[in-house]
Amino acid sequence: MLPLLLGLALQAPAPLHLQDLLKEARDQNPELRAALAELRAARASVAPAGALDDPMLMLQLWNGPVDFSSVPLMLQLSETFPLGGKRSRRREAARADERSGEANAAAKARDVEEAVANAYFDLFMIDRTLDVDRELEGLVAAMTEAASARIASGKGELADQLDSQGETLQLQADEETATAQRVSASARLATLLDRDPELPLGPTGVPALLPSLPAQATLRDRALASRPELAAADAAVAAANAQLGLAQAERIPDLGLSAGEMHAFGGPPGVRDFLFLGVQTNLPIFDGEKNGPKIEAATARLDAMREAVRALRNRILAEVADAYAHVEAEEHLIHLHHRLIPLSRQAFESSISSYAAGRSDFLRVLDGARKLQMHELDLAAHLGAYEQALAALEHAVGTDLGLAAHAEEGSLEAH
Repeated sequence: MLPLLLGLALQAPAPLHLQDLLKEARDQNPELRAALAELRAARASVAPAGALDDPMLMLQLWNGPVDFSSVPLMLQLSETFPLGGKRSRRREAARADERSGEANAAAKARDVEEAVANAYFDLFMIDRTLDVDRELEGLVAAMTEAASARIASGKGELADQLDSQGETLQLQADEETATAQRVSASARLATLLDRDPELPLGPTGVPALLPSLPAQATLRDRALASRPELAAADAAVAAANAQLGLAQAERIPDLGLSAGEMHAFGGPPGVRDFLFLGVQTNLPIFDGEKNGPKIEAATARLDAMREAVRALRNRILAEVADAYAHVEAEEHLIHLHHRLIPLSRQAFESSISSYAAGRSDFLRVLDGARKLQMHELDLAAHLGAYEQALAALEHAVGTDLGLAAHAEEGSLEAH
C-alpha cells in the first residue's frame, strides 16, 4: 500500500504558487523574451548611430597616355564629416529608442504578469467551484438518506427522493462543466509559461485580502512615476525632438576631406610623385523643397508625441481609479459573504433536522442547499475577482502591491 501511495503522490502535480509562476513567466514567456531581444538590438544600435561613415579608398589611372608609355596611378582617401551636431542628434534618437525598448520590455513584463495572475485566479475560482459542488454532493447525499428513511417509515414521499437524486445529477453536471473550464484555463496559463498545455497543473491556494491598501492619491502619484508606458512615451518625445534637431541640422553643409598621392610608372625622367588635397561640401540650396518640409513634419510629430503623453497620463489615472474602485467593491462583497454563509449554513442544517423530524418539507431543504451553494460560489467568485482587480491595480500603478505575497495565505473559514 505504501509504495502505491508514494507513486500516486509522485504522479500528482504539485500545488501552484503564484510567486513561482510569475518568476517562471518572466524567464520563459516568449513574448517577453522577444521584447528583451528587441531591447538588446536597440542597445547595440546606439554606438553605430553616431559613427562616421566608412572612409572611401580609391585607386585610379590618372591622365595616362593611350600608349601606356607611362602609368600614372593615384591612390586617394576621402572622408565626410557631418556638421551641425548631426551625429549627436542621431545618437540621441538611438538612445531614445533604447529607453523605449527598456520601457516596452517592462510593460510587456507587467502585461504577462497580469495575464498569469488572471489565469491563476480563474483556476482558483474553478477549483473552488469543484470543491463546493463536491461538498454539496455530500450534503445532498445526507438529504437523500433522510428522504429514504422517511419513505421507509411511511412519512415521506417518493418525489422527495427523486428531487434529491435530480439535484445530485445537476451537481455532477456542474462538475463536468467546471472540469472542462479548468482544462481551458490551464492551457491558457501553460501558454503564458511556455509549458506543454497537455501537462496537468496542480491545485491553487486560497488567496487572502491585503491587510491594507494605500490611498488612491498615493497610487496615482506612484503610477505617474512608475508606469513603463510613460517612460516609453517620454522616450518617444525625446526621439521626436532628436529627429527635429536632425532635420534642422540638415541646413548646415557637411564637410568632405580627401588626400591622395599619384606615382607615374615609366615614361620620361622627371617628377613622378604628386600629392593631392581636397575639400568638398554639399550645398543645401533646396531648403524650401527639402529641409523646410522635413522640419515641419518633425515638429508635427513632436507635437503629436507630447499630446500622446498627456492622453496616456489621463488614461493611466482613469485605470488606477477604475481598478481601485473594483478592489474596494469586491472587498466589501467578500466581507458580506463571510456573514451570509454561516447564516445560510445554519439555516440549511436546521432545515435538514426539521425534515428528518417531520417538521419541514423537502423543497425547503433543497432550497436551503441551493442558497448555501450560491453563497459559497459567490464568495469564491468575489475572492477571485478581488485578486484579479488587484492584479489590474498593480498593472495600472506599475508596482507590486502584495498580490503574489498573499495569493495563498487566505482561509475559506475566515467567516
